[in-house]
Amino acid sequence: MAYREVFDADFGGEEKGETMNNMEEETDDTVVDDTFDRAMDFEQVIASDNWRPPGEYYQFMPTQTRTIVSSVVASDERLRKELRETWLPEMERQGTIQCWKKAHPKLIAELQHKMLYTGRVYAADGTLAKYTTLSLVGAQIAISKVSYRGGTGQIVSNMMHWGQEIPRQVTATAISQAIRSRKRMHKNGPSNLFLYALMTYKEREVLLDTPPDAFKLIQGPIFPHEMLTGAGRGRVMTTCLDIIGKLIDDGAYATIISNSTDTDLLDLGLALDAGEYIVVDTGTDVLMNFLYEDGDDSKSLKAHYTNRPIPEYGNRGQIDIFKDFMGKYGSRVVRGVLRAHRMSRPYIFFCNKDRLDEAVHMLLADAANTGPRGFPLLVDLADQYCSGSFKASEYTTRLNAEFARASGGSVMYQSERSSRD
Repeated sequence: MAYREVFDADFGGEEKGETMNNMEEETDDTVVDDTFDRAMDFEQVIASDNWRPPGEYYQFMPTQTRTIVSSVVASDERLRKELRETWLPEMERQGTIQCWKKAHPKLIAELQHKMLYTGRVYAADGTLAKYTTLSLVGAQIAISKVSYRGGTGQIVSNMMHWGQEIPRQVTATAISQAIRSRKRMHKNGPSNLFLYALMTYKEREVLLDTPPDAFKLIQGPIFPHEMLTGAGRGRVMTTCLDIIGKLIDDGAYATIISNSTDTDLLDLGLALDAGEYIVVDTGTDVLMNFLYEDGDDSKSLKAHYTNRPIPEYGNRGQIDIFKDFMGKYGSRVVRGVLRAHRMSRPYIFFCNKDRLDEAVHMLLADAANTGPRGFPLLVDLADQYCSGSFKASEYTTRLNAEFARASGGSVMYQSERSSRD
């Protein structure tokens, strides 16, 4: 029986959408919307009697919030106890989860001194800035790579940038036809899929450009949605799958997801003590859930792939290419949940199956440097170095200034929000 089947049957959970993106600043809007949708009645909420002036609202809100939060924490502790004492042992016995282990402090200390602080572990991260006006779209991507030298107080880093602005080249004829036909005009700029696929590709590429004995830490899943879709462009799919395959062939990596909507896995992670981890499924399971609506229980295609022969792919279709990739690499990858500190939240991770202990202990070794946060410090440093050196606001300000100069001070090319400044 698959993991999700047992979990949903035993705990009454509802199926959650699987997201695999690498957009670090994106909040979990789906979970918030789903929770309110199930618990609240729209017509009842909009009734005037349920809306109060701010002064009256803030009279009871703090007390109400404290009561609810205290109740939730107590409920989570009961759930955690039940999971640890009853369900995790049973799920491990049934094979629903592949393992449930406790990390070894000696191995963590050894990896810190022999690998982390000697500069043999690298983390990479990317930052994307976008700019859109009525007549132009632009984007810039920065990628950073960092490692320690002697300890967490000293890091070695480097960065690369890419940027381009593209005129939309919209014609009056196209606008007129689009309005008359009420059809959407063709897009004239890079999509989010394309840009995030570029960024996640380069993150992996710079990590593979490290010494042979280097270990690599990545924020995000091993199979980013943007790369599996080939950046939304059929001819890019093999390029993206190839770089993922090279990382799996290398094996010396671990990925950790800072923000996931897979609440089933994270809820299960509540049961873990500090330094514990579980392995839930394989890369094959993850890829099957990407390809089909109900994973291996359905043949209803979910991914927007085609079997149409593509000349650039040797007249092979996307589905065949994806299945070949899944067959070669899926079983070599595992997905699990770890918890580094007794006060930290659980995090989902990916790594190679045959290097599980090394990968998990490496994540925990670096997460020890962030204390109760329980997240690898090198990944944090890569993000901070990249976003600090390459601020999206600076890119926007520069282009706003150029448009204002070229248009005689007009704010027509700025967004409404930026024109407030």
